[in-house]
Amino acid sequence: MKHVLVLGAQVPFVKGGAELLNESLLREINKLEGVSAELVQLPFKWYPEEQIINDIFSWRLQDFSEANGEKIDLVIPTKFPSYAAEHENKVLWLVHQHRVLYDLEGSEYDAWQNHIVRNKVRSLDTKFFKECRKIFTISEIISKRLKQYNNYDSTPLFPPPFLRDKIYPGKYKDKIIYVGRLEPNKRPDLLLQALLYAKKAKVSIIGKGRSEDIKRLMILIEKYGISDRCEILGYLPEEDLLRHLADCRALFYAPFDEDYGYATIEAFLACKPIISCDDSGEVVNFIRKTGAGFISDTNPKNIATNLLNVYEMSESELEDIGHKGYELARDITWDKILKALVLENL
Repeated sequence: MKHVLVLGAQVPFVKGGAELLNESLLREINKLEGVSAELVQLPFKWYPEEQIINDIFSWRLQDFSEANGEKIDLVIPTKFPSYAAEHENKVLWLVHQHRVLYDLEGSEYDAWQNHIVRNKVRSLDTKFFKECRKIFTISEIISKRLKQYNNYDSTPLFPPPFLRDKIYPGKYKDKIIYVGRLEPNKRPDLLLQALLYAKKAKVSIIGKGRSEDIKRLMILIEKYGISDRCEILGYLPEEDLLRHLADCRALFYAPFDEDYGYATIEAFLACKPIISCDDSGEVVNFIRKTGAGFISDTNPKNIATNLLNVYEMSESELEDIGHKGYELARDITWDKILKALVLENL
C-alpha cells in the first residue's frame, strides 16, 4: 500500500474552491488500487502581517516522512503555504500563492504594509518551489504568474468541479445567475450596476458572503431600484444549485483576475454561455478558447449590452454557444490529473 498526503491550508469556517478541490482530489486518489490518501490541513491566518511567517513555518516544522510507522510516499501541497512542507517526494499542484504579495500588489485589493515580510515570503516561496519534484498548477494564469514572479515553469492541470457528474443542461429561462462568494474581488456589484442599463434582465445571486458583503449588495439593490429584478439567494443546497444552473439563461462571472473559477466549468457543463470582463483572468481564457460567452470591459453599460444580447437570442442560438463550452468542460476529468500527480510519482 502506497501512502499519499494532500496538504491544504484552511481558514476556519471558510470553504471555497480550494477546499472543494482538496476534498475531490482525496476522494479520487482513494479510488486508486493500492493507494491510501489522507488530507492534512493547518489553520491559516494572514493578520497581523507578521503572522504569515508563523503560518509558513508551521508547515515547515511538521514531519511528513512517516505516520504511525508507515512511510509517506508522496505529498501533494496545494494552496499557500502548504508547499513549505518538507518531503523527498513533493509534487505541487498549486492553487495559488498569497496573491496580495504578488499580482495584487498595488491594486485596490492590496492593503499590505510590511514590505519586509512581502519580500521574505517571496524568497521563501522560491526556495520551496525548488524542492518540488514536479510543479503543476490549476490554470494557465497561475502558471503565468509563477513564471513571472518566481521564474518557474509549470504544467496546468484543470480540476473538474465538485458537482461535475451531477450537472445537467435544461431550458434557457429568464434568469441570469451569479454563482460564487460575495466578496468585493468577485465583483457581483458589477452585475447590479449593469442592471441599471439592462432593464429586461432578471438576476439571481447565489453564494456565501460575510454579513457586511451581503449588506453592501442589498444596499445597492435598493439604491438602484432593482429589487423586483434581482434576488440574493445565498448558499443553496446542491439540488437547488443544479436546478438554477440548468434553467438559467446565462451565467455572469467576472471576478478580478480569477485563478480558475469552478463556476465557468459548471456553466459550460450545463451548456450555458458566460458573461465576463476582460480583466477576469482564467475565465476570459476559457471564453476565448471556446467562443462560449461574451466579454466586455468593466463599464456597466457595456456589460449591460452583453446581458441584453442573451435575451435577444433564441434558445437554439444560446444552446449552440453553450455547447462550445461543453466540449471543453467534458474533457476536464480526473484521469489525467491522477496520472500526472500520483501514478507517475509513486
